[in-house]
Amino acid sequence: MPLHRYREDLMEKREDFYIPEELVEWVSLKKSEYLSKIIQLQTADDIGFEEFHLFDQYIPDTIENPDKAFETEEDQQKVRIYIRSFSEKFGFHQVVVGVVMDDKASKSNVFIPIITFVSKNVSLVKEFCVGEVITRPTLN
Repeated sequence: MPLHRYREDLMEKREDFYIPEELVEWVSLKKSEYLSKIIQLQTADDIGFEEFHLFDQYIPDTIENPDKAFETEEDQQKVRIYIRSFSEKFGFHQVVVGVVMDDKASKSNVFIPIITFVSKNVSLVKEFCVGEVITRPTLN
């Protein structure tokens, strides 16, 4: 199953990282769980999940320059959430949720996205603001 992976220290996209089968299954289960949560909480005037792929070009910027990032633990897995607001188009928030794994070969962390979504709805985005804050916006 092709998954995008990012080495956190360099934020480089990698395709050569081995992901254990049990983690692939866990990621698939979490993706379904998160998608169900998004669909339940979405409002009628929000961006539909069938349009999420239209915002994929913003994912690297969201991961590299988040407005906020959170870290939590689920099922003994380190889950990281990156959130960034954009003013392009009509104004939207992008959320990238993924699992962080240790890459023993390169002695670095690898971020494996589970789900990404966009929303105009701040309430929906706040549902994913869980865990310990690991970045805060810089205030002038």
